Amino acid sequence: MKRVVGTLIIIGLLAVGCVKRAPAPGVTDTEVLIGNVQDLSGPLKELGAIIPSGSNMYFQYINDQGGVHGRSIKMLIEDHQYNPQKAVAATKKLVEKDQVFCLFQILGTSPCEAIRPILSETGTPLIAPATNSGTMSDLSREAGDLIFHTDTGYDRQGEILVDYILNQNSDAKIGIVYQDDDYGENVLEGIARAEAEHEITVQKESYQRGAIDFKGQTMNLLKGGCTDVIIAGIVREPVTVMKTAEAMNYKPNFFGTGPTVDARVGKLAGSAGEGFTATYWANMWNSDAPGPILYRELCEKYDIPEPYIGLYHYYGFATAQLLVEGLERAGRNPTRKSLVRGLETFKNWDVGSFPPITYNRNDHAGVDKVQLVQMQNGEQVVITDWLE
Repeated sequence: MKRVVGTLIIIGLLAVGCVKRAPAPGVTDTEVLIGNVQDLSGPLKELGAIIPSGSNMYFQYINDQGGVHGRSIKMLIEDHQYNPQKAVAATKKLVEKDQVFCLFQILGTSPCEAIRPILSETGTPLIAPATNSGTMSDLSREAGDLIFHTDTGYDRQGEILVDYILNQNSDAKIGIVYQDDDYGENVLEGIARAEAEHEITVQKESYQRGAIDFKGQTMNLLKGGCTDVIIAGIVREPVTVMKTAEAMNYKPNFFGTGPTVDARVGKLAGSAGEGFTATYWANMWNSDAPGPILYRELCEKYDIPEPYIGLYHYYGFATAQLLVEGLERAGRNPTRKSLVRGLETFKNWDVGSFPPITYNRNDHAGVDKVQLVQMQNGEQVVITDWLE
């Protein structure tokens, strides 16, 4: 009897060992499916087209070499029109219906904040959200353990800009124009820390997302005697503020947070944009660093249209490099948990696209420094080393 029982136990153990583990959502023998939510038809539709194009270029490069552990990468993209509620609906579709493995590069601070409950309920990681908000790396927030940020936070950028301005002119009177939402809130956190450190008061002027008229804010800055103005916007907002100031014969030094580093800002602003200085948290796409060199080679290899080539397309490429490395480290039979664990092994990971990135269980912040990029004679020029 004991012999029979022992035999049955062995057979049972062998049967269990032969059972194939259920595949993770979005993973087959030949493909890994990732989800992205962009603004494809709203106020940021240009970015919504350009950023994922840069990512898909790099994914194609990886797929042409056999993919990651033999699997090709496929990215599904939904439209949120830069609207948090629509971002929630689009994310639910990707996670629940399309069964993507992970989420990647979702555009905008408020959209990313709005989807936190979905991440935590489903255990779906979000890699490289396309927002500079420092809240993305706050592990105390809902789903913080599932989000891996790449960009220097808006709060740190605000502090760095105030430090830089006061180092240039200790008597500077600083003003800020900010978007009245999660984006602006994170910028103001850094401004508040800088105010306390330097014992100053920064004049604050808000605007609503989608605003097109900045006469009131600009006039208030002029009346307040602001010599230096930080614009926490994207593209249209800094262009409009600088042109409005020029029409008023108001000539402060203009600075911008990360999203305003888009080369179109200085060019669309024309003479009003000369000298405009913005923060940037990665190597410039046209620099001699290894990441940008590979980027330009792939643009030529895959015949990328000239209007796409530049900073935001490069950003899509660079964040795709990080995701691919995470997928490699997730192993041959990846799960969402193994993706998180793999990313948390990054220690000074450096392919020459971003400054070195380290992640661990207690730190998902990515980059924590910036360069300043200035518009000079219609061209963007890096004017500082890395500032922390």
